Amino acid sequence: MSEALEEIEAENPSAYPPSIQAGIPKLGDRPKGWTRCRLGDLLHKVERPAKLVDSETYQLVTAKRNRGGIVAREILRGDQIRTKTQFYVEAGDFLISNRQISHGACGIVPESLNRAVVSNEYTAFHTADALDPAFLNVLSHSIYFQQTCFHSSIGVHVEKLVFRLDDWMRWEFDIPPLQEQERIVAVLTAWDRAIGQAERLIAAKRQRKMGIVGRALFDAGARRGFLRDLADINPRNAKVPAEIVVSFVGMEDVSEAGELITKTDRLRGPLGSGYTQFVDGDVLVAKITPCFENGKGALASGLTNGFGFGTTEFHVLRPHDPADADYVHQITLTRSFRTSGERQMSGSAGQRRVPQEFIEDFPIFVPGDNTRRTIGNLLASIDTELRALEFQTKQWRVQKSGLMQKLLTGERQLDGRFDYFAPVVRIAAGGAA
Repeated sequence: MSEALEEIEAENPSAYPPSIQAGIPKLGDRPKGWTRCRLGDLLHKVERPAKLVDSETYQLVTAKRNRGGIVAREILRGDQIRTKTQFYVEAGDFLISNRQISHGACGIVPESLNRAVVSNEYTAFHTADALDPAFLNVLSHSIYFQQTCFHSSIGVHVEKLVFRLDDWMRWEFDIPPLQEQERIVAVLTAWDRAIGQAERLIAAKRQRKMGIVGRALFDAGARRGFLRDLADINPRNAKVPAEIVVSFVGMEDVSEAGELITKTDRLRGPLGSGYTQFVDGDVLVAKITPCFENGKGALASGLTNGFGFGTTEFHVLRPHDPADADYVHQITLTRSFRTSGERQMSGSAGQRRVPQEFIEDFPIFVPGDNTRRTIGNLLASIDTELRALEFQTKQWRVQKSGLMQKLLTGERQLDGRFDYFAPVVRIAAGGAA
């Protein structure tokens, strides 16, 4: 491929979906002690034709994109399977989807799917003695591996590529000794285990919050009321001097989890009168579809000089008592608030909006002052913990991904030291990496 095409690919990384690595596959210097060999010398195709019986049932499987692994599909009788050319796969096979391999659809067949069936649009492999199957599974995550898959495919559309298996078999790979392969797999597995533990903790905290929301925000023993009893909706605002610096917040600056992600300092004067004004302690709720249904909104805090301006697609809820800000914010995050609001939207397709009256008249339970503040603070603190955990877990994924690419290219080689496991040991213990 020409240098001009390489430059085009470098300058337009978004021309393909994230599942595609379209760069030119290039091996660097062969790492010391590693062996360079063709893929065809490492993988051996295996076929186990399945003669379907109409009355018997068969487990079908699929390979998920982005190296998501081999997972179960439906269980069908032989007479329900439209493609009659089927093959058995066995636990430990490395399975690729010929149609989707450029998108990373491959993986090791798990024990639970032993003797499942696939059509001839899949190819199963065994590895040569020099290649650990678990290492091959890890290797499939390398950028180089993904690039070879893409460049072994032809077609005019990224979703209709035809995979040329023989071409793929000719690509060369640098493979470490078996002992090194096993160490690499062990390190990356430890990272995956620690990240999985963090994800389970996040799920548990989310479940805990849902339980608190169900018991506290919908306490049938509390006084019934409406959101307007706790907050003014789109209140009038005091005039802000033109020379004052304020925070500007666009729809992209709030998350679907009700978080204020970022804000930009702007001079008040040039903003004019075409924006929504709010202050610290106000609750923002997106009014337009699909932002409202997706949960877009935020509790405004830390605004420059206490003032904010943003898109006109925000409703502003100003608590009568600032101490109720967290409680009001949590109400706007509930599924019942969002689903009820969706039913009340008006306007043309693509421009439907939640009316102010819906928010004013939204029925709520109104416990005593102290109870509201306790509930609001508790739920807000859980949200803070979740954001911190999610951010840290994202960082761990990035760190693991960077380490993996270095290990798979030999840029960083393991020597048995504990240092390589130290980060994940701290992760598992709840510390920082």
